[in-house]
Amino acid sequence: MAFMEWTSRYSIGVAIFDDEHKKLFAIINDLHDAIEAGVEKSELRSIADRMIEYAIMHLQHEEMYFNDWDYPQAEEHKKMHDFMKQRVFGYRARIEETDETELAKEMLEFLRNWLSQHILIEDRKYGDFLFSKGLR
Repeated sequence: MAFMEWTSRYSIGVAIFDDEHKKLFAIINDLHDAIEAGVEKSELRSIADRMIEYAIMHLQHEEMYFNDWDYPQAEEHKKMHDFMKQRVFGYRARIEETDETELAKEMLEFLRNWLSQHILIEDRKYGDFLFSKGLR
């Protein structure tokens, strides 16, 4: 069983963002699998960097749509993104200094909890908004 399993309950009704969320789940699962397999620290850092890079791209993509479609809760939502980025960059900086495996595990737990709740509550709000504007 996957560390983070995509199910239809995570769908926000806008295909492009559902696909990006699925990709985030897949990369998080790759990181989890690498930790469980005991891969070399350089491989662990590489997967963590790929996950962070993709997550940042995804958040920027969401925010671009917020601007393009005048999403009324954009500023509040962006603050949540900023919090997540700050935490993930903090983990990544600490991974360089200490035991990568333990910090990678902490980062995974943070991401699983944050992403699950964020998609189910906050992203669903903008999904409903964009859906009402005709996006699918």
